Amino acid sequence: MEHSIRNTAMYVAGIVFLGLAWAKNKLRGYTTPNKVDRSDTEGRIEYVYDTVASWRRYFPSGFDVRDKDVLELCPGSSLGTGAILLGYGAKSYRAVDVFELAGTESGAYFSALLDHFPEDEKDRASIIRAKQLTGNLDSDSFSYRVGRNFDIPELAGHKKYDLILSCAAFEHYDDIEETIANMSKVARSGCIAEHIVDYQTHSRWIREADPNNIYRYSEGLYRLFSFPGQPNRRRPVDYVRAFEANGWKNVRVINARAIAPEHLARSVAGMASPFDRPEMQMDMLSGVVIAEWP
Repeated sequence: MEHSIRNTAMYVAGIVFLGLAWAKNKLRGYTTPNKVDRSDTEGRIEYVYDTVASWRRYFPSGFDVRDKDVLELCPGSSLGTGAILLGYGAKSYRAVDVFELAGTESGAYFSALLDHFPEDEKDRASIIRAKQLTGNLDSDSFSYRVGRNFDIPELAGHKKYDLILSCAAFEHYDDIEETIANMSKVARSGCIAEHIVDYQTHSRWIREADPNNIYRYSEGLYRLFSFPGQPNRRRPVDYVRAFEANGWKNVRVINARAIAPEHLARSVAGMASPFDRPEMQMDMLSGVVIAEWP
């Protein structure tokens, strides 16, 4: 009875938030890639360092970004992740996106960002090189390309990459299978793909109260409120199948953040089909998809 009342309340509240998100997009377009305000320089710096730290935490054993060509999908409003990866010795960095949300940061900003590099991980030569490269956004070693059709091979310059990354991007793609297929075309032998995926409801209040809220609705009802960038509701099993279908090996999804055990029962009650199945791993709020190109 308790879960039934809560399910009804969250269902109704979620409809309201879906409508608000739809209306906001119609009025303003896709303008909020993350929670950090553009004017909050320290917050932006902290955010990109946290993102890179998260990627590095889940790198396969023995993998090092040094001397690697790196491609980031949909970096949001900052290319700071690329500057930091160059600081760790990456050979090159290119970011590609559907929306032009970045590209306004100056060489002075990147220099200041690199001054925050962790002392115990700092390699002076790599930092100097990173500062030099980030002074020119349109070089072969540090670049950014945008295209509304998101043709990854074209945007990536038809070159091959050793590391393909994203953070909180894949959950916004309408067709993850097509994205992975296109991404595979620019993967060099031995390439590592690592993608942090946020599976939760994105609207702020309902996200805290009912993180699985978007999974309460049928596909037809959910799509009534569709807009570019709407969370696609694809689950870990979908990513594993899509990567494996495109020839990637050792595909796995690490549960990076799970629903607390004491809240699990209420958080998975009332899910619409197919999200009511055990294989959907509805306890997973965020995960890290890792795959290796043969």
